[in-house]
Amino acid sequence: MKLLKYSLCILGIWALSLTHAEAQDKRAQTSMKFLQTSTFAGPSGMGSAMTAMETQSSQAMFYNPSTMARQEERVDVSLGLTNFIADIDYNSATASFRPADGRYGVFGVNVMYVDYGRIDETIIDDSAERGYRKIGTFGPYAYRAGLGYANAITNQFMVGGTVNVVNQNLGEVTMGVEDDEFERSAFSETTFSIDFGVLYRTGFESLNFAMSVRNFSGEINFDDKTEDLPLTFRMGLSMDILDLTDVNQDLHSLVLSIDANRPTDFYEQVVPGIKYTFMDRFIVRGGYQYPTDTQGISAGFGVRQSLGSTKLEFNYAYTDYDILNSVNRFSLQFSL
Repeated sequence: MKLLKYSLCILGIWALSLTHAEAQDKRAQTSMKFLQTSTFAGPSGMGSAMTAMETQSSQAMFYNPSTMARQEERVDVSLGLTNFIADIDYNSATASFRPADGRYGVFGVNVMYVDYGRIDETIIDDSAERGYRKIGTFGPYAYRAGLGYANAITNQFMVGGTVNVVNQNLGEVTMGVEDDEFERSAFSETTFSIDFGVLYRTGFESLNFAMSVRNFSGEINFDDKTEDLPLTFRMGLSMDILDLTDVNQDLHSLVLSIDANRPTDFYEQVVPGIKYTFMDRFIVRGGYQYPTDTQGISAGFGVRQSLGSTKLEFNYAYTDYDILNSVNRFSLQFSL
């Protein structure tokens, strides 16, 4: 119990000190924003209110790594595809391994690749009708790849973290023309980041309390400009509210999850999410983040099916982005 109290206090005080000092002055001023995008359909359908959710999945490495400790199967693999706004595609994959029935914890790997598509490259040309000339295209991209670990210190207390390498490549572009030769420069930056979190099962019904820190890293430099990664501190509560009723929970589950987010580059957010499961097979989700600039309500559904010793789960999520395009996410999870 002392370990739990000390860990929660240290994590909370340290993370709050990191975020509070800079949050008011650096809104919308962080780099590598792709790290904040939810890439799996299940969590996204709940508005990403996943901090205190016992995911039992390798996907936890993108939300709260400590919840991966609740994995029951020996191997779990998840694949995610997000059709984001402006024809940006996110492709993600995670895998986790639980050796020796979990005596040594759960080990995982994760990767995310962002394809920004092809963009026209132009230079100023006063002789052209529109004042510029197209000279080709370039393709920016970004990625994250990392290793994760989670362990249940007790039946109630779990810890976990990931160490990641992240890269943002804005492409090689023309900076000028000299002697009819293009002067080109590449804009790419690579750094390391750490995510970590804790989860505490309170013992009151299925009530969980959790905290996480995402995208902790040093500063990076793009074109001699110093920038930070989108550091975010999250606290969350979750509970199956049917615990308080006489409803048959072998057939029905209704989990309410609420996150409180403190990003360094935006206002504090409250994120409620809900997940209804029928017969442990059919799933409906909903969620909302407040405040946001354009993101609206999220919703989704999922289907689970066992094929022998292999468990399959397909999920879809839809998120409204107001005047921008809506976002569709698809994910497939299988475990054995």
